Amino acid sequence: MKKRTLLVLLVIMALIIVVGGSLLYRRTGEILSATHFNWYESNTLAEIENANKFAKERLEKKYHIFLNKVLVDVGYDWDGDIYVPIRSITESLNWETIWLPDLGVIQLVKGDDEAYVEIVNFFGKAYVDLDRLENILRLQEVHLHGGNIEITSSDKVKALNTVDLKSIKWQSCYVNDMKMTEKAAIYQDKYYVPVKTFAKSFGDTYRFDAEKGYVCVNYNLINAIFIDGRAYALLDELRELVDTGKAQFSFWEKDKSKTEIKPLICKGPDQKVVALTFDDYLGEKVNPLLDVLDSHNVKATFFIVGNSIPKNKEVLKRLANSGHEAANHTWDHMNNHTLTDDEVRAQLISTSLAIQQYSGKKPSFFRPPGAYYDQNMLKIAQEIGLRTVLWSISSMDVSLEMDAQDIEEVVTRWAHPGAIVVMHTGQDKTIQAVSEVIKELRDRGYEFVTISEMADLLESEGK
Repeated sequence: MKKRTLLVLLVIMALIIVVGGSLLYRRTGEILSATHFNWYESNTLAEIENANKFAKERLEKKYHIFLNKVLVDVGYDWDGDIYVPIRSITESLNWETIWLPDLGVIQLVKGDDEAYVEIVNFFGKAYVDLDRLENILRLQEVHLHGGNIEITSSDKVKALNTVDLKSIKWQSCYVNDMKMTEKAAIYQDKYYVPVKTFAKSFGDTYRFDAEKGYVCVNYNLINAIFIDGRAYALLDELRELVDTGKAQFSFWEKDKSKTEIKPLICKGPDQKVVALTFDDYLGEKVNPLLDVLDSHNVKATFFIVGNSIPKNKEVLKRLANSGHEAANHTWDHMNNHTLTDDEVRAQLISTSLAIQQYSGKKPSFFRPPGAYYDQNMLKIAQEIGLRTVLWSISSMDVSLEMDAQDIEEVVTRWAHPGAIVVMHTGQDKTIQAVSEVIKELRDRGYEFVTISEMADLLESEGK
């Protein structure tokens, strides 16, 4: 009997220790050791690096796609089959391309022709087997030549106004000291820039009609020349069709940005500071999130997808006027591994210009969508005036299985000195969790800072 009583007492004491320790942890955050936090940070970074490794492996065998002698995109060899991005090809051939999410297919329509195509969704971009697309579009010729896929749509293609490479002098073109391209051309003593890169750098539309052999910017026909498979136009002509505001353009023979690449920011200093960061689109649900942050007098950093800015200018103005930091999350939220260097630059420049226009301040930080990055992207971002930022705590709020309490528990459990927390806009559960996260971490003695403030603290430590 005494043994049984003793056993019961021991069980009760153990429960008291566990529950009490849990409560103590939730109040102080000191129960988990630095070893636990280091393990968590290492695991977080390992997951990011493994995802980048997988992406690079899947995109290693690539082909540049030329449609009627114009470069339109990049395709890939996946396990012996060639896959190409469907939209860039079909839309250039005047097919209407309609995504049907309920069926998981893309519908193609052109006149009386119609087809439904199953796609591979890779990093948010729709790919289709090249042989399948060739049959649907009834392409005249498709050749694999070295690292290129050369497609001829028909024998009635209009001849292009091509220019010999030997007559071109190359320079880098900058807009507001942000490198837009290394492939600006001086031809017959006039400055030409790649049309697509220029249009996309200002968030505008670009279209190549592969059947008629012309390009359009904002539905205006461009008097283009074609150099090495890319459409170029006079800078002055493009400025008449694109609202560039007060943007200043400059050309340099040599790269003026050959400086040491600043390291990736994944966490802050070993001080009791935490940065709350929110990724993705501006929209109606950002206002209640700002209400919560403002009610606690907490300043956060928002990594904004640029294409959501034009319809939410007032939200961005409020965000900036409240002291929050607006940062860059690209224009279209695409995986940067699937883009050319100039396309990455355009994604960053267009977003930075829009943020500066409506917030009054040029952003200083960039977060790659999905954390897909490499050293080349760090360099490109720095050429745009941006330092790349990841995170040390993922709130997991994008998971359908997580509710507000789960989000709160993840963030508060793993909160540590210098933590950068990633959350997302547009979700009620995230808005609900933020208030409790702030209260609990403040009780533990944490101060909330923006990424700019955290970067200043790192710099003061020489990091």
